[in-house]
Amino acid sequence: MTRSQLEAMAGASIDALIRSLVDVGLIEERNGSGEPTLWFGARAGLSGGAVIGEGTYEAALVNARGDLMEHAVGEFDADDRSGHAVRVAAIEGLEKVLPRKRDELLGIGIAVPGTCDPETGEVITSGQVRALEGTGFSQMLASSLGREILVDNDSHALALGEKWFGSGRGSLSFASLQTGTGLGVGLVLDGQIFRGPSGTAGELGHTAVVPQGDRCACGLTGCWETIATLRWLRAEAERVQLPKAGRMDAAKLHALAAESRAARRLFEDYADHLAIGLANLAQVLGVTLFVLHGDAVGGGEEFRALIEQAVRDRTLPGLSENIRIVLSKLDQRAAVLGAASLVLSSAFDLRT
Repeated sequence: MTRSQLEAMAGASIDALIRSLVDVGLIEERNGSGEPTLWFGARAGLSGGAVIGEGTYEAALVNARGDLMEHAVGEFDADDRSGHAVRVAAIEGLEKVLPRKRDELLGIGIAVPGTCDPETGEVITSGQVRALEGTGFSQMLASSLGREILVDNDSHALALGEKWFGSGRGSLSFASLQTGTGLGVGLVLDGQIFRGPSGTAGELGHTAVVPQGDRCACGLTGCWETIATLRWLRAEAERVQLPKAGRMDAAKLHALAAESRAARRLFEDYADHLAIGLANLAQVLGVTLFVLHGDAVGGGEEFRALIEQAVRDRTLPGLSENIRIVLSKLDQRAAVLGAASLVLSSAFDLRT
């Protein structure tokens, strides 16, 4: 914003306040074609963010502009049920990126693959990293690192990253969809992340879309995940005898679709199957903006357009013309940015 825009919001002159913030580097002025705008300085709002995956971790130092000041990735033994391996990995990754002067840091946010209670930081269930469940993970990290730890589901973090720094900026309501080995949905409704009771909302991949369908890994039958994930895609690729079916993904399928009718048909089916769940979400909640992450991004613009049209075809008039599907420009960075955004939201007392 410009100074005049900020003063109009404040209803008073704020020149002295702006000068003081510029002097300490919390904000900076950017010159453009018109009146200079004000934006966060490079060292403003420093927050730690980490994402725990199935045997992997990612950690970053993030500022309020969304820059990754430091970044680290690594692996750990996901089969270690004691919790030792994941705790050591999380501390190791964060120690690599956090500033030595911890008083510069607002806090640390952690995104985990599972259901968790953001109020207590406890991980309730995690199919990918069982050792996280009920371990007091956040309390242990807080004790070791000397800063407050905030924990949330990784799909929620993806949406929060998009809300702060990506395609969701300025949108009151939207959904982000993680695609690939599973389907995870993060919902922003009326400007806030929708977590549901005890953080359990967002398991849209386990809603039933195929009556008498296949059994899902979760134990239910006919789940959206049974027809719109890499497991399904690779099984279908093998059935129609596409090359390297066991490693098939949206990017490889897109390349094959130009020369193979079978690949083209599967490419279109994959897009339509992803659209089914998104159309249901649009019909129930009226959400019209969807940000895609993960495997779907590899399918490129053509894949995005197929999904968008399929969602429109499955939604009622009055809603369908407003449907917009976008590929995340942040993509996988959105999760670690979202983890850090948990801290920024808390520090600035923004309800998210």
